[in-house]
Amino acid sequence: MVGFGLPIIVMGAASLLMIPAMIAASGKVAWGVIALGQTIGAIGGVVVGYGWGWFGPSIIARNSPTGRRKDYLESIVARGVLLMPAIAVATVAAYVLAPTLPLFAVGGALYAVLAGLDASWYFIGQAKPYALLAFDTLPRVAGVALALGLMISGYSALVGQIGMCAGSLLAFASSTTRILRETKRQGAERSQLRAPWTVLATYRHGVASAFFSSTYRAAPLAIVSVTAPDIQPAFAIADKVKAQFLIASSPAITILQGWVPRGAGSNQARRANAALLSTLAFILALGIGISLLVPSLVSWLGNGQISLSRVTVALLSACVSVAVFESVLERAVLATFRQLRVVALALVAGSSVGLLLVALGAAKFGTAGALGGVLAGSLVCVAIELVAYTRVMRHVVHVDTKEPLRAQQSSGDI
Repeated sequence: MVGFGLPIIVMGAASLLMIPAMIAASGKVAWGVIALGQTIGAIGGVVVGYGWGWFGPSIIARNSPTGRRKDYLESIVARGVLLMPAIAVATVAAYVLAPTLPLFAVGGALYAVLAGLDASWYFIGQAKPYALLAFDTLPRVAGVALALGLMISGYSALVGQIGMCAGSLLAFASSTTRILRETKRQGAERSQLRAPWTVLATYRHGVASAFFSSTYRAAPLAIVSVTAPDIQPAFAIADKVKAQFLIASSPAITILQGWVPRGAGSNQARRANAALLSTLAFILALGIGISLLVPSLVSWLGNGQISLSRVTVALLSACVSVAVFESVLERAVLATFRQLRVVALALVAGSSVGLLLVALGAAKFGTAGALGGVLAGSLVCVAIELVAYTRVMRHVVHVDTKEPLRAQQSSGDI
């Protein structure tokens, strides 16, 4: 927890420092537009990442140096095929959807797409959090420091986004160099890489789950920008705070993602139940903590220009809590039992309900209404996934689940 928590804390703190700096440099409207661009670009980042954050750690953990080298190089080739189309679509969409200052939205979108090149899943699979900190996180922090320095020197928030993009590219280069050198030192042999289309087809259900999940988290801000532009800065702050709390909770999700599959047979069922019960206790405490911290945090992030009502804060707390439970259910539990297809279907159903309610709620009830729509969609998704989980638990005793993720990979049904 400490090792994997450090990169999250360091990068989270750096990201939070950027928000008031961008508002001070170019104003809250510019910040809202950048946040919109980042949200749109996050979808492209998921496409580029192609779900390696979901299934990658388990594959890396089970492989030899030669296999790890091959897996990582295949991921680079496959993601390289997706990178330029994702950048093109995300930046054009950001430019079109931005109500004002479209170039600021483009800068935010570009930065978010480049996040799909990260190698954190490799270091998680190797259980090397300090390598993650040194070769992935710190280069990104260097990009943030460059951006802060530029804005303090009088440059706009758009120039700050360019500095952050440089940090992302530096992190990719640093991580890749380290991984290739390490596997070579460990005796990795050169091997024939699969065609990128074969790799993409093999992992199609993993990326579907990641794509629908990230799309649902990204789409509400775009919808609010169109249906209720007056509340866009306030909703952008609420959405960013929600994202930061989810990031802060990710070390616990990462540990459970590896712990549940290490069981065998009925022991996996016991571990899955324990994971869900412990998560329920965790999100109860998390929800209370968020309710107490958010008002002061929003006031600081908004440079004293943005505030949220008590109802909005309560809904934000509920959104984060449900999202954490949903992540554990999907990544640590249902993924173990080869149910990523069910996850994708549940996310489609939840998104259909939630995004409609976001549009209606934002127009009628402002930020609170939009968050209420987000919460409703998440609850629909969790309900469907819990039904699938219950069904799997009835039969798990009779199914050999000793190595579920390897079976998924060999069947191409991950």
